[in-house]
Amino acid sequence: MTIDRRFRPRGRNWPLIWAYLIECGGSSKTTSATSMAVTAALRGYPGVVFDLDSNMSSSLILGYDETALKGKKTALDLLYGNSTLDEVALPARYRIDDGYDDDAFAHIPNLRVVPSSPAMASADTAIAEDADRNDWFAEILRSYQGDDTVFYLDFPASYGKMPYSVLRMLDEEDAVIPSIKADPKDVKMVTRLLDELERVRDKNRGRRSVPGRPTLNHMLLTGTPTPTYKEAAARRAAELVEAKYASVLLPYVRYSADAKKLYEDECPLPILLPNSAPSVDYRKVMTHLGFVDLTA
Repeated sequence: MTIDRRFRPRGRNWPLIWAYLIECGGSSKTTSATSMAVTAALRGYPGVVFDLDSNMSSSLILGYDETALKGKKTALDLLYGNSTLDEVALPARYRIDDGYDDDAFAHIPNLRVVPSSPAMASADTAIAEDADRNDWFAEILRSYQGDDTVFYLDFPASYGKMPYSVLRMLDEEDAVIPSIKADPKDVKMVTRLLDELERVRDKNRGRRSVPGRPTLNHMLLTGTPTPTYKEAAARRAAELVEAKYASVLLPYVRYSADAKKLYEDECPLPILLPNSAPSVDYRKVMTHLGFVDLTA
């Protein structure tokens, strides 16, 4: 496969990095990360979703709960340096039947997932106890030899040592993407994120060993008003975002009460509800970002 140079900024060997990060629980990070990754994969762009949150939401949506992961490697094995990316990443899939036999799942082409585990809650402690582990993500990138276009990173709602160890490897062509719900309280959390990114940049300024330039290049506002969903808070949030972050704002992702089904059905939104308003909007988002359909 000939790799488009836009997916290898500055001639590096690893893909674009999209970090879905905001210190806000239930903000729609997982829905956006998995929906955008699946949309791109179905259009012919290979990628990897890194589930770095101990609640395992991305893992579940992409076909792997705790039972399915018994005996398998997880993101924690990468952090400890016990395994390579290819040893940990699993084919993304979604549930189509009960049980855990192969015929209970259908695979998603062009997409892999680095599954998480509840033990990822100890990631910050692991790095604090062994400073060498701060380079775990750098080691993955520098040894990478694949043809993925994007690494989609689904973070926990915190700015601890593990998120820092990843953010320090982002360059300006990569993107920190806060995915937040249309609520003024969530919008206010973006200021704290910008402060954290500036802290990472300051701490790594002048270093040659890491890029150290995480940048808020894109922003997603989800759960935005529709003709039947006219919450005043959602309208105020949209007005606030447009006033403060218009330059990085991606197309809106509209509200859908059915979107919550992706967790109970263990299936990503673009496959579970392809004609829902959010699925249509995530396709618009990926087209806006230049991911045209290569399969057509």
